[in-house]
Amino acid sequence: MKNENNISLPQYVTLNIQTLNSSEDKTIRIKAKTLNFPLSSEDLRDISILEKKYDQEENCAGLAAPQIGISKCIIIFAVHEDAELKKWHPDLKDTMPKTIWINPSYKPIGIDKHEDYEGCFSVENATGPVARFKKIHYHAYDINGNQIQGIAEGFLARVIQHEIDHLNGKVFLDYVAPKKIMTKEEYLEMRKKAMEQENIKS
Repeated sequence: MKNENNISLPQYVTLNIQTLNSSEDKTIRIKAKTLNFPLSSEDLRDISILEKKYDQEENCAGLAAPQIGISKCIIIFAVHEDAELKKWHPDLKDTMPKTIWINPSYKPIGIDKHEDYEGCFSVENATGPVARFKKIHYHAYDINGNQIQGIAEGFLARVIQHEIDHLNGKVFLDYVAPKKIMTKEEYLEMRKKAMEQENIKS
């Protein structure tokens, strides 16, 4: 696949939903490499590729480098204030513009968790409910090696946890009971009916 600048972009590393393993590439199932600063020219090239891949997607909350076969601790994500998004994720509170983090980590604040459905480009046509910490303290670096830290709550905290999981060889379905996994079509139909019921009540 090529973008508008005719730069060839890698395909997603996808998992077999039955085994949750990838036969084509192991990067999605191993711990990614921690980067050193200053970043090398290869690191910067990989970041550029990840960003271009992210930019070509619609409705993409985030991507991690291992998802495109780059086993490095790099993620890119964004959460904007959006009325439609809030319908699907009522816990949308904190927002963040498009951000690239190097070597990110987080620690939960408290033990409270919120369950919500997640999807992933690395797990095709599947979704399931995942319990994530409601509030976290995050730590990362920008591409220049400057430290970034702060607190995230709600949907933003979920996105950060989801992407950092990829750097540790995990995917969201690792937390979902097999009987609760459904296709995206089944999920959309379920949510549509739930929203219709809410409209009737109101």
